[in-house]
Amino acid sequence: MPAGDLLFGRRIRQNHALEHATVTILTRLQPGLVLSARSNARGFTIYADVDTMLVRRACDEGLRRLRAGEAALAIHPNCGTNLAVGTSLAMLGSLFALTALRPRTRVASAVASSLAGMAAARPLGEIVQKHITTLPDLHDVRIVSVTRKRFLRKHVVEVLTAADV
Repeated sequence: MPAGDLLFGRRIRQNHALEHATVTILTRLQPGLVLSARSNARGFTIYADVDTMLVRRACDEGLRRLRAGEAALAIHPNCGTNLAVGTSLAMLGSLFALTALRPRTRVASAVASSLAGMAAARPLGEIVQKHITTLPDLHDVRIVSVTRKRFLRKHVVEVLTAADV
């Protein structure tokens, strides 16, 4: 079993890939759209006031293109994975820096390791996305529904998916 499936589960990884493809296509269809999204085992939620028909169109296109082999659509430069990787690297580097004997060395090392962690966030985060947090193999996935809801006085769009077994 792939490491990503052990850590996150196959369905979450597939939905994460479809979420990224959908967001990429959606922001091309509606430039200037500001949104965030979160995947789970049932699908994903887009936190933005956006038309459900436009989201459905982007989902359908994303699914079609991922099935056609455009795996790069599963990787998104603004994914939270990149932030998690960068923060983890910065934290580990800072903890390691605290082992330095001299206080000045500790501070300089903590700053340098934090900067290095943040600089490595995107390239390493994209590798983590590719191998662990997304799965562009969506041959068995279908979109069940795209619905608009209110969440904490904001509009969200929920995309539900299912896997045909």
